[in-house]
Amino acid sequence: MRDKQINKACDRAIAELANGNTKALSKIYDCMARMIFSVAYAITGNYQDAENVLQDTMIEIMKYAHAYQSGSNAKAWILAIARHCSIDIVRKRKQSVSIDNLKTTDLPETRPDLSRLEVLDMLSVLGSEEKQCLILRLYAKMPHKEIAKIMNISVASAQKKYQRAVRKLKDYYL
Repeated sequence: MRDKQINKACDRAIAELANGNTKALSKIYDCMARMIFSVAYAITGNYQDAENVLQDTMIEIMKYAHAYQSGSNAKAWILAIARHCSIDIVRKRKQSVSIDNLKTTDLPETRPDLSRLEVLDMLSVLGSEEKQCLILRLYAKMPHKEIAKIMNISVASAQKKYQRAVRKLKDYYL
């Protein structure tokens, strides 16, 4: 779906949700799940945490659908919720477990997707906010103005963070 179509569909679905139609949440999920997950993963750096953020975001959308101003940018509103949920999870993390304390039975038996690992390795050179700007700009195709609104920074700052991220990636990998 194109951005305008996504915004219209989500806007309608949020209005339906606010009026008690809980089935409208599935429309939002269909349109936004990948973007929400991507933003969450960029912030948390953890697959399971990103899945939890996706679920938490859906719950928050249901909880606050009545507060959404119809006609505003639904996609930006939803991704702002996802960003806040992601930051909450990162803040709540307890002490990390040492790899020495893990048993081999605790480790997942899935084969890593090498293309994902390469992307994650590339993104590891970026700071958290740079990563967020890059993902929102390239993956969610959001303009700097919307990114700034979601991240509570100025448009100029969003542009600088994006440019800095691109420059870091070029310097590091070229």
